[in-house]
Amino acid sequence: MKLKWESNTRVKYLADTGKIDRADIIKRTTTDNFPCETATVRLHRVRDKIPYVTLHIRGKVKSSSTYNGNTYVYAPTCRVNMGGMHSPETMDSNGELAEDLTWLDVHNVVTKVKEVMGL
Repeated sequence: MKLKWESNTRVKYLADTGKIDRADIIKRTTTDNFPCETATVRLHRVRDKIPYVTLHIRGKVKSSSTYNGNTYVYAPTCRVNMGGMHSPETMDSNGELAEDLTWLDVHNVVTKVKEVMGL
């Protein structure tokens, strides 16, 4: 699974110190514009020792029809929250995990993010 980081000062520091590749940084945007088939890291309270981390794990694009026949596209998204005022071991998830992903995929990306951030 690809891992991208939303740009902020802490993410730029991680790139400057060689912990992440600068090519893996995306511009700040709304979450619906996060790339599909990718786990995107968004940090809050970036100056805190343990920032609040939200991983947006998006699956493949799907289409769906509404009751009146309109069609819309979406990507199932599972969000994993960790860090912040809590310890890095405290996590919760919400949303929809894509059919082609497993909780082992989620575990692997969480482990990678914790490793990069030293949590």
